[in-house]
Amino acid sequence: LRRRQPPCPLPFAFLLLLLLLVLSAPAVAFNLDEEKLTVYSGPPGSYFGYAVDFYIPEPGRVGVLVGAPKANTSQPDIVQGGAVYHCAWPAAGCHQIPFDNTNNRKIKVNGTREPIEFKTNQWFGATVKAHKEKVVACAPLYHWRTLKDSPEKDPVGTCYVAIQNFSAYAEYSPCRNSNADPEGQGFCQAGFSLDFYKNGDLIVGGPGSFYWQGQVITASIADIIANYSFKDILRKLAREKQTGVAPPTYDDNYMGYSVAAGEFTGDSEQELVAGVPRGAQNFGYVSIINSSDLTFIQNFTGEQMASYFGYTVAVSDVNNDGLDDILVGAPLFMEREFESKPKEVGQVYLYLQESAFLFQDAQILTSTEVFGRFGSAITHLGDLNQDGYNDIAIGAPFAGEDRRGKVFIYNGYSNGLNTNPSQVLNGAWASQSMPSGFGFTLRGDSDVDKNDYPDLIVGAFGAGKAVVYRARPVVTVNALLILNPMIVNPDNKTCQLPGSQLLVACFTVRVCAAFEGQSISDAIVLKGELQLDSLKQKGAVKRTLFFDYHQSHHYFSIVIERQKQLRCQDFLVYLRDETEFRDKLSPININLNYSLDESHFEDGLTVKPILNYYQKSSVTEQAYILVDCGEDNLCIPDLQLSAMPDKDPLIIGEENCVMLIINPRNDGEGAYEAELHIKIPPEADYTRVERNNKALRVLSCDYKMENETRMVVCDLGNPMVAGANFSTGIRFSVQHFENSDFSINFELQIKSSNKINPTSNLVNLHINISAVAQVQVRGVSHPPQIVLPLHNWEPKDEPTKEEELGPLVEHIYELHNIGPSAINNTVLHVGWPVSSREEFLLYILHIQTHGPLHCQTSSPINTMQIKFAIPQDTPELAAFLYNSTISHYIRRREVTVAEPYRRNSAKILNCTNVKCILISCNVGQLERGKSAALKIRSRLWAQTFLQRKNDPYTLSSNVSFEVKNMPYKVQPAKLPRGSIAIRTSVIWSTPNVSFVIPLWVIILAILLGLLVLAMLTLALWKCGFFDRARPPQDDMADREQLTNNKTTDA
Repeated sequence: LRRRQPPCPLPFAFLLLLLLLVLSAPAVAFNLDEEKLTVYSGPPGSYFGYAVDFYIPEPGRVGVLVGAPKANTSQPDIVQGGAVYHCAWPAAGCHQIPFDNTNNRKIKVNGTREPIEFKTNQWFGATVKAHKEKVVACAPLYHWRTLKDSPEKDPVGTCYVAIQNFSAYAEYSPCRNSNADPEGQGFCQAGFSLDFYKNGDLIVGGPGSFYWQGQVITASIADIIANYSFKDILRKLAREKQTGVAPPTYDDNYMGYSVAAGEFTGDSEQELVAGVPRGAQNFGYVSIINSSDLTFIQNFTGEQMASYFGYTVAVSDVNNDGLDDILVGAPLFMEREFESKPKEVGQVYLYLQESAFLFQDAQILTSTEVFGRFGSAITHLGDLNQDGYNDIAIGAPFAGEDRRGKVFIYNGYSNGLNTNPSQVLNGAWASQSMPSGFGFTLRGDSDVDKNDYPDLIVGAFGAGKAVVYRARPVVTVNALLILNPMIVNPDNKTCQLPGSQLLVACFTVRVCAAFEGQSISDAIVLKGELQLDSLKQKGAVKRTLFFDYHQSHHYFSIVIERQKQLRCQDFLVYLRDETEFRDKLSPININLNYSLDESHFEDGLTVKPILNYYQKSSVTEQAYILVDCGEDNLCIPDLQLSAMPDKDPLIIGEENCVMLIINPRNDGEGAYEAELHIKIPPEADYTRVERNNKALRVLSCDYKMENETRMVVCDLGNPMVAGANFSTGIRFSVQHFENSDFSINFELQIKSSNKINPTSNLVNLHINISAVAQVQVRGVSHPPQIVLPLHNWEPKDEPTKEEELGPLVEHIYELHNIGPSAINNTVLHVGWPVSSREEFLLYILHIQTHGPLHCQTSSPINTMQIKFAIPQDTPELAAFLYNSTISHYIRRREVTVAEPYRRNSAKILNCTNVKCILISCNVGQLERGKSAALKIRSRLWAQTFLQRKNDPYTLSSNVSFEVKNMPYKVQPAKLPRGSIAIRTSVIWSTPNVSFVIPLWVIILAILLGLLVLAMLTLALWKCGFFDRARPPQDDMADREQLTNNKTTDA
């Protein structure tokens, strides 16, 4: 056969897994002592701690065995052959056990002596196992030269047995034979795993045999020792048993990767258990194999491919039913909480045996330490806490901070293992060039310090350490509290406080305790703490205090001299005055916490006892305050509640201030610490209690947050007496309607501290919500009328500027929300008369908007590319933009023309009889009092009207709007809509009959007028017209005399 190269000649396959690892719940430390450790150290880089076991050859002699597979020895020419160390207990150093002091055996080939075996890097000490005085250690990478004429070598593996206190040794290499190469046992790696039957026979795993199908081999130690000779290289034992080759479909399965022994068939003969981590199409499985003929009995298959189910196996009677149970590690198991990001956490499976050949479904322990390789090592601990059930240790050698490694302790009980570890041991050595590997190998179920509690060895090969953890004796304490009396009458004040004349009600608290535990002969001291009214939160008033200390807590000690002795101690407690607290109904919790006083125990090598982890270290009893509730001291209220709002519905947009008129009443016995709880809806805010209405009682109310819920809590009395019935008013401001439905809901309920009927009916008070908005559309035309013809204006055939078209006409529209609610998604349509019979009427130049308004036209505007100036806001538009109410601009126009100028009634031109452009606008949200404005700038096409002289016209644009919805969940039954028409009149002026008089005519007329005036003046002068007649002298004298007489009389 052609030699097939191994996929990876298991150059210690689990070591390769180890070197490829990367970084991975805390528990309360239980009874493995983490302070008084025994730490053994080996040579640096030797992997000291790769394998560990207890060595107890006889009672009274205890030692620790530690494998160091890369250690150097005294063997000539052998480099890192590996060694096993024997470490004395108590710690007194370690020394190598001389299993093999020889060089490589050699044979003569072509006249030259060449080695036939290769011990360098053989990894001796990778597995170590002790059974009483027998110790077996193996080198799974020991190589053998199978053909004399070929230099090729195969990793067959070999083991050494030591007996008689390491005075006699024998080699056992079951795969060193002529059946070489991968197809045979050439890559066997015997000793990869190792265990003993209870009768002392040896179980050896060889996962590389038969193209890595793997196999298990059993042999008697007596046969290995008997007639052993160093020269007997190819040796076959008479009672040796081996599993044989299987079909090729079993290649690369790695049977024998792990082995253990247990009884599973009911015949009192142990079977062996073998892990096959790459079997079952890489799902892995574990086989139970009959020890007599190595036939297969039963398999357990893993649930996830490549999880390495079967990497390690262990046997223990976990639930103490007399039947062995099987534990299987799958350290590469990946938790797929999210399929895209699986986490490698590792799992351990526990199969509880119910009867012969019958097991329960697996109980699964899953780690939370990512990449910690939980399940790399599993060991039976024995009954670690002496509770009658065996316990288990599981290693996660690369978990924790800096990949220090962790060991998880799981305690057994009647149904298997507690799923939460009782203790987690943490490695003390951080990862340097490689992880410390703390927890890579474990061994338990041996008592090194003789305190009747089994101990544990943990290997940390990366740090070159082996650590012995000793179990602490477990103390189980039975404690109780006795209250006398349990019901305290606050009116029975018989105790006088020290140093005062104040009488108080009091009662006695008695603390009693007893203990028991394995291997505890000394007295113990319990440290106790009594807490009064312990359920009251920090800062709350404690209703009871210690009589002598005036405090609500007290520390003390109780000495118990021997097991099962009941010791008691009394404390006097008093009740505060009723005016100092409100709570009269809830029980007064009195809590006792206790612990062991470790200072009582002597320091030294002996580990100190510890309290039982699975028993509570606290006791609670309750006292009660006597209340006026009948002979049973039990108040049963009958709380009723009703409520109504003073306003319904609430209009969105208004200043909604609503008062809840609430009527609480109690138709039963007193309700203690009665409170009205009002859950505030998101739309509302608490404002105040109504105080101005004499018909409503004024309550004391507080605003609170309870679990992110806004509440108003009002005091109704302590107690709320029987027959109480009144009304109260509480005001809220309601504004936030954005996400409201058709109503808002207040939840109201009365709550009390009574045990029976503590609450009233729950009132769900619904207040309706409605949305109402009054919307108005307004418009104006500038100018309201145009008079033709235009002075000094002549039409042009091809106009290019806006002035050449005709007079300016602007229509302005405003959509105004009067409120109170806001509107949203409004559509505004404008119909604009643009032409008639292919002749322009109002030619649009520009459309201007203001506010949340976006418009588009049904056809292009300014198709003739007329030049125009970009308009600025005009006063009339500003009136709209700033919500002006100037009636001059914001009104609908009708132009009235004086009767002499109207020859006949004007013809109306609108979208019913001329061609129009439709301007469609979407209006955004308009709050109360806000507007959106649209301004259309156009020119009257004057030429069209000049062709129809003296005919008056009215140009009318139509604007309409429709509100599609409001920005609330609640919508009105009918949404606002409306329309108006904006008109511009075109009229004609009276015909002009005046003519222009030439200048020369005016000058000539003036000259002629002057000439006529001169001739007339000359004629009158010639006629004496300008001569004046003088009066006679007599007349003058009479007049003078008359004047003098008047003066004298005066």
